[in-house]
Amino acid sequence: MKKSIILTVCLFNIIQAETPQYLDYAASWSVNEAALNEFDEVSRMNGNSSGITSHAKHLKELEERSARIIADKIGAQNPHQIHFTSGATAANNIAILGVAYKHPKCHLITSKIEHKSVLNVFKHLEHNGWRVTYLDVDRYGHVDLRQLKNCIQSDTKLISVQTFNSEIGTLQDISEIGKIAHEHGILFHSDASQSFCKYDIDVGKLHIDLLTVSGYKIGSPKGIGALYVRDAEQLQPIMFGSGDSLFPGTKSTALICAFAKAVETFKIDKAQITRNFKVLTSELRKINNVYINSATPSHVVSVSIDKVLLKDVLEAMKGFSFAAGCSCLGQDKSNVMTAIDPQDKLPSCTLRISFTDKTSEKQLINFAQKLKSEVERLRKEKSVGKGCESDSSDVKADLNNSLDKITELIKMGEEQEKK
Repeated sequence: MKKSIILTVCLFNIIQAETPQYLDYAASWSVNEAALNEFDEVSRMNGNSSGITSHAKHLKELEERSARIIADKIGAQNPHQIHFTSGATAANNIAILGVAYKHPKCHLITSKIEHKSVLNVFKHLEHNGWRVTYLDVDRYGHVDLRQLKNCIQSDTKLISVQTFNSEIGTLQDISEIGKIAHEHGILFHSDASQSFCKYDIDVGKLHIDLLTVSGYKIGSPKGIGALYVRDAEQLQPIMFGSGDSLFPGTKSTALICAFAKAVETFKIDKAQITRNFKVLTSELRKINNVYINSATPSHVVSVSIDKVLLKDVLEAMKGFSFAAGCSCLGQDKSNVMTAIDPQDKLPSCTLRISFTDKTSEKQLINFAQKLKSEVERLRKEKSVGKGCESDSSDVKADLNNSLDKITELIKMGEEQEKK
């Protein structure tokens, strides 16, 4: 019995040691237990909310209650303005394509640092005859409001600018953007999937006509999002079926209820978020040749590190889960990094660390200190220039291989002459 307990403890310690510390909350927030329980309870209910039975009626009532909770959270006048979708990507597509198809070949405006589920929609439209202006941003991702005003045309029908950037933590001046759109009679869409419930949003005061929100960024199970639509008549449906005209089909009542429960129970200590941000950025600045890309305190910190390769840093920091991106790894350079660094002066090794108010300051300090130690070690062991050059050991290996081949060819030539 005693051996069994010791073995169990040992296995637990091994599992704990092998599990990386999670610092990627911008990718997905921890699951809210109340939301998970709600999902489980509603999942066990019989029926389909699209039907006409008493079971269907009850499920429909649960969906309407959930819509009311989300509508109240964003200051919407009517719960019927909330259209549940499979996530933020679907909501963004419905909003942007819906306006564009309603006004063929019109002019549209967005920013250069939007999420791919927004940018790729605009690129598709641009390739098919619509005209799109991509707003520039400053070093920390804020859109150029003067450019926004100057680029508006007589047939501009939509401005789409995110509320909060998930890569570098930029909080846009949505109030001013909404005001500009309202003054010119232009529909305003904002992707708030990262900021929903973390920052106050009032669609009326901010002149927002279309708002994208996501469930799993605040703790609901994955697979649920919603689109607020002030006036559905302003959109051309892009999907067809029964039920909701904008996102037809059988609804997942369980996910919808879980989403609403997450909204009801989500809490965040903004003061602690600010303290965490300051602690982490302060520690990161102790590393030589680093650039902090996040200017305003939030749950996201982006840092670019010079004279190291991203692949080496990721290997060295296996004990932590965080986000990263670099063309060295065969990926395209982030559109966000390209926008804030158009002259390509920043190092290509960029990390994103994201946390909650429950993340301890000690955990963030440990991460930064470990990163500092590993970066210093890597810089001593390997010589890396700006960008994605190979390290010195790779260069030496390539050179030695080439010399070996040359030597071998010379020997072969000498042997031929002897014959």
